[in-house]
Amino acid sequence: MSKRKVTKKDDSESNSKQAKLDFDAKPKGTWMTIGNDDLYIYTPNEVVHRSKVAGFDIDGTIIKTKSGRTFAKDENDWELLFPEIPAKMRQLHEDDYKIVFFTNQAGISKGKTPLPAFKRKVEAICSKLPVPIQVFVSPGTLKYRKPYVGMWEHMETEGNGGVPVDRSQSVYVGDAGGRAANGARKKDFSCGDRMFALNLEVKFATPEEFFLNKPAEPFTRPVFDSRKLLDTPSELFDPATTVMPSTKQEVVVMVGFPGSGKSTWAERYLSKGYVVVNRDTLKTWQKCVEAAKKALKEGKSVIVDNTNPDKESRKRYVDMAKESKVDCRCFVMTCDYDQALHHVKFRNIMGTDKEHKDVNEMVLRMHKSKVQEPTLAEGFSEIVKVNFVPDFKAGSDAQKIFRMVLVEK
Repeated sequence: MSKRKVTKKDDSESNSKQAKLDFDAKPKGTWMTIGNDDLYIYTPNEVVHRSKVAGFDIDGTIIKTKSGRTFAKDENDWELLFPEIPAKMRQLHEDDYKIVFFTNQAGISKGKTPLPAFKRKVEAICSKLPVPIQVFVSPGTLKYRKPYVGMWEHMETEGNGGVPVDRSQSVYVGDAGGRAANGARKKDFSCGDRMFALNLEVKFATPEEFFLNKPAEPFTRPVFDSRKLLDTPSELFDPATTVMPSTKQEVVVMVGFPGSGKSTWAERYLSKGYVVVNRDTLKTWQKCVEAAKKALKEGKSVIVDNTNPDKESRKRYVDMAKESKVDCRCFVMTCDYDQALHHVKFRNIMGTDKEHKDVNEMVLRMHKSKVQEPTLAEGFSEIVKVNFVPDFKAGSDAQKIFRMVLVEK
C-alpha cells in the first residue's frame, strides 16, 4: 500500500499565525489518496496540527439533507444540522482542538456516489465553517471503515504533522449511537460511531448532546462482545471428554458458519492421520465426496471442512461412512451469526483470510437461513460442540484488534 506522509510546520509561531487567520473565505486545500482508493484525505492549507482532536461524523452530525430525504439527491442537497455548529467549531479551535471529520462513504466504492461530486461537497461544507477542518473519507469496508480505528490511526501517524495525539483529551461526535427513536428523530441506523469512540478510548457524544447540551440517552450496542471470549475462555469441546483425534478410522463432518474457525480447527489434525476436504479448494461437493472416499480406501480418516448447514448436505457423508463401515461424528462450531461476522471483519483487517474474500454479510445470512441443527437420528455416532478458544499473544496487535467492536449493528 502506497503512502505519502503529510508534513506541516508545527512550530509555535506558525501555529499562532494560523490560528488568527480569517476563515470567512472559502478555504483551499489538497486531496490525497491512500493505497488503491482505500482512503481519501482533504487537508486545508490552514490546518493546525494539535494534540487534542475533536472528531466528527458528517452525515446526521454536521449536516442533514435539505430535501428531508434519508440520502442526499445530489451534492447540493445539504444544510447544517444545527445553527449552533459554527460557533461551537470556533470555540473548539480557540480551545486548541484540531477539528477532523471521519466519514464512511461506501456509496463511492459502489458507484452510487461520484467521487468528484463528493469532494466538492466536502469542500463546500468546510467553507461554511469558520475553522480549518481535515477530512478523512473511507469508501470501502475494510481497515479504514468505522467502527474500526484505521482512519483515526492514519491521522495520528501520517496526518497530524508529527504532533502526538492525546486521546484522553480528545472527543468524537457522531449520530450512529445505537439509540432508539425519540420524537421526530428516527432510530439510529447503527451504533458504529459510538463503537468507533469506544475502540479509540476517546470520549463520545451524540450531536444533540454535544451541540445542544441534551442529556445522554440509553443505547444498545452490538450483540457480540469479543471481550467475553478473551476474558472467560471455554473448554474446546462440549462434552469436555471428547477424544480427538480418534483411535479409530472415522469421518468427521463439520457444521458451522463461514468464518467460524472450522478450517483453522481442522488443519491441526492434518498431521494426525486425517485428510481435510473442503469446497474452497475442491470447488464442488461431488469432488469432496470423491476425495473423501479415496482417503477412506487408503485407511485414513476424513474431516469434511464445509459449512454443511442442512441434513441434505450432511447425509452424503453419513452414507459414505456407513458404506465404508466407519464411524461418523459431527463437530458443530458454536459460533453464531454475530460472532462469525466479527471473525470475518477481523480477518479482513488482519489480511489473513485471502482465500475467503467473498464472505460477506449476505453469505452469512444465507447460511443462517439454511441451518438445521444436526441430530443423532441423522446417523452420527456423536455430536460434539466446538467452542472458539482464542489463542492470541497477550498484548499483541491481533489481540487488541480482536477485542474491538468491528460490527456496526
